[in-house]
Amino acid sequence: MTLTRQARWVDRLPAWFWLALPALALMPVWTWCAARLFDRSDDPLGIVALAALAVLVVRDRERFINSPRVGWLILATLLAAGAILGDPSLPALGRGVLAVLSLCAVLIALRTPGQPMLALTGLALLGLPLLSSLQFFIGYPLRVVTAEASRWILAIFGITAERSGSALEIAGRLVMVDAPCSGIHMGWVAYFTACVAAVAMRVPDGRFLRRIPLVGVAVLAGNIVRNTLLVVKEAKLVQWPDCTHEAIGVLAFAAVAALVLWHVSAAAGDQPVAWRMREPYDLTFNNAKRTWARLFSLAVLTLLMLWPWIKPEHVIADDTRPAIEWPQKLDGRPLRPLALSAVEQRFADQFPGVIGRFTDGKRSIVLRFIVAPTRMLHQATDCYRGLGYRVLSTALEQEPAPMAGAPPKLWRCFIAEKDGRRVHVCERIVDAAGQTFTDTSAWYWSAVMGRSIGPWQAITKAQAF
Repeated sequence: MTLTRQARWVDRLPAWFWLALPALALMPVWTWCAARLFDRSDDPLGIVALAALAVLVVRDRERFINSPRVGWLILATLLAAGAILGDPSLPALGRGVLAVLSLCAVLIALRTPGQPMLALTGLALLGLPLLSSLQFFIGYPLRVVTAEASRWILAIFGITAERSGSALEIAGRLVMVDAPCSGIHMGWVAYFTACVAAVAMRVPDGRFLRRIPLVGVAVLAGNIVRNTLLVVKEAKLVQWPDCTHEAIGVLAFAAVAALVLWHVSAAAGDQPVAWRMREPYDLTFNNAKRTWARLFSLAVLTLLMLWPWIKPEHVIADDTRPAIEWPQKLDGRPLRPLALSAVEQRFADQFPGVIGRFTDGKRSIVLRFIVAPTRMLHQATDCYRGLGYRVLSTALEQEPAPMAGAPPKLWRCFIAEKDGRRVHVCERIVDAAGQTFTDTSAWYWSAVMGRSIGPWQAITKAQAF
């Protein structure tokens, strides 16, 4: 009992200390998140979510108590331990999710009992660099669903369209349903709107949870309508000016956001959530147990803060890459090996395969050899954006087949522009059976499901003009 009384100082630590301690302990995770948000490989929309989260938390600062409830505090400590000690077993984004949930658990521990927290947690998760990973893993399936739904709608109006993967062929024109048409960005905006509205109006967690499924339905419907209109325009079935492409997207986003705002606002009801400013009572902990639980969290979080300096060094595995016999020619032109440039080096960083750079006298050619499905195979657009290029005019282009009767080669091409320099870039992925892919997400799912057999070769051609 004497020792317990001596440790009572931990019960008098202020609320800001308990929030700052895990935030500092999780600094390696925040460093990764900041790098992803600002290196242009991911859209920095998370900054908007974090700003909204900070404003809403500060607004409700009077609804926080001085001493955390220990059940939630222990949970926050365990989540923080998983985020820090999970490196390198867990993927970086998984560690980010654990870190965000840890901070949210601290907020719940410090928040007056009975206050809604589900929407606030959702807003915190939206602050993570999610978009590029979501685009990679579920972007292609969503584009396939969207393209098929657009095909059905067009058929209702008597327009014949054939779907090949996520592309539609209409009247001899091949229209690509590309990454922006997957609905990932629209979904982010919709859920951001829902979370901000729910937190601002203090929608109870139960009511908010019942409203979430219809948010997804609104996003799917709005994205299908937007994509169908864009397909009609890009297939030249109507003669609309070029500016209508962006206008259709903006109107679709605005309509979905307005619908979601109305839908969540209706859940607020007339009765505000009751709250009382008093010290919480932990039913499963007496005074002594609460003190020891807080000491446990303090010790563990302090150790996690020091972990980057005291952790044992991992033995670096042998990174010997297999010897690859690169092709001597591409498209009938002889290849000459070159050293990696800044763009190609960005491809090569932490790439789980072999990479080579070549020239045929006119074009710079990057070949990547992959032996297993991997998230590290990025689209060339990601790398060019990361180097400060502006990506324009993404489209599918057909190259005549080398032999009569053979199908034409399909490439995903775009224009990259920086400081007045313009580069025409084309890329595709070829498997061991000769099957080709113009989208990394489509390739990943085909490889994982056994529909494409490796090894694979990713080809990227770039020519300045």
